[in-house]
Amino acid sequence: MTPLSTVILTATQLEQAPLRQRLGDRYASHALQWCIGGMGAGATAAATQRILHEQAPRLIIQAGIAGSLRPDLTPATVHTAYIVRSDRQADLGAWRSESGTFEPFATLPEAQTIECPYAERLSPLLPQLPARSTNSACMPLPLRDNEALESMEGAAFFGVCRSGTIPYLQLRSISNHVGDPRAAWRIDEALKILTAGLEIVLRNFVP
Repeated sequence: MTPLSTVILTATQLEQAPLRQRLGDRYASHALQWCIGGMGAGATAAATQRILHEQAPRLIIQAGIAGSLRPDLTPATVHTAYIVRSDRQADLGAWRSESGTFEPFATLPEAQTIECPYAERLSPLLPQLPARSTNSACMPLPLRDNEALESMEGAAFFGVCRSGTIPYLQLRSISNHVGDPRAAWRIDEALKILTAGLEIVLRNFVP
């Protein structure tokens, strides 16, 4: 594999398959390397570290569907993909047996919000939103920094990538509002929107 490849990292085969079917293994100036990292922070951190160490890509993009945390952003009203400008691991915390509740460490340094320094380059072309990550989706956790999207892997991806020198981006489309029953999720529609957004990124982002 050439060191000039762009890596597209998805959590699942479900998310990757339609993207790869549409884009193939080369798009615009990018030779594409497709990777499935697995679901959740641990799997994503390990996969991202392995990619950066073994493949040395020119660019790495995490692409996937996400839930909306805002009532005005729903699959019925949103027809664009979003660049994630910041992400935070929101489910850091402890179960308190004395109260029978989960206490999130939302204000501690370990729960810091990680900014993506490359997101601004695409601001004229794709909207940008802040996100939070949870290993268990749809958890009733407090919001910070006007968070609008919920994923499972973005904060871990940002956390690994920020220690290196390879450009990185996170791209998300909305498949559901957080709390919607699974039957109401519009996954196929969200993946079509995600593909269109990824095309915009690959045509316009030159590392």
